[in-house]
Amino acid sequence: MGRKKAYDEAEALNKAMLLIWRKGYEAVSTRELAAAMGINQFSLYASFESKEVLFERAMAFYYQSIVHDWLAKPLRRPGAGKAALREFFEIFVDQGNGDYPAGCLIFNTMTIDAGQNPAIKAIIEKYETLLTESFAKIIRHDYPQASAIEITSKATLLLCLLAGIAIKKRNGFTGRPVQQVVDQIIASIFPDQNTLPRT
Repeated sequence: MGRKKAYDEAEALNKAMLLIWRKGYEAVSTRELAAAMGINQFSLYASFESKEVLFERAMAFYYQSIVHDWLAKPLRRPGAGKAALREFFEIFVDQGNGDYPAGCLIFNTMTIDAGQNPAIKAIIEKYETLLTESFAKIIRHDYPQASAIEITSKATLLLCLLAGIAIKKRNGFTGRPVQQVVDQIIASIFPDQNTLPRT
């Protein structure tokens, strides 16, 4: 019979996720990860096998707890339309209270070698699919005259804009300029609905 873990695995994964999100996977050491998680390196390897496996688990945790259960929640509401899209972008660009690092862990990971790991690539693809399909559903709901090609291109454009905002936000892009970008995004996606920027 295996010995019961002396720590909460979900809490430990959350702490590992935050450290990787803040510093970057390639910059953080296993010693730092173990310290942040409140365990020793022996426990880290016993539970997660390697830094790479821990990264995979932390990324999966990020996708489920941050993206699926929080950020994308407005997009999944029945009958979600333009208002839900705005709410999603406003959550994404919000400065917050400092509990979470700026930017997006998944977008950050796309640019590093570790992002080519098959397990990590699968999470990235799952993330992109969730968002583009949700965006397409919203566009179809509030812009029914759009063609299938236009809906697909607009959904892909929204994903690319989100990536740009994530990178800019990580480098200090906050406040009113971000809100203006959100206003312009909504106006460009729904051009026939007289979307007026906020004053």
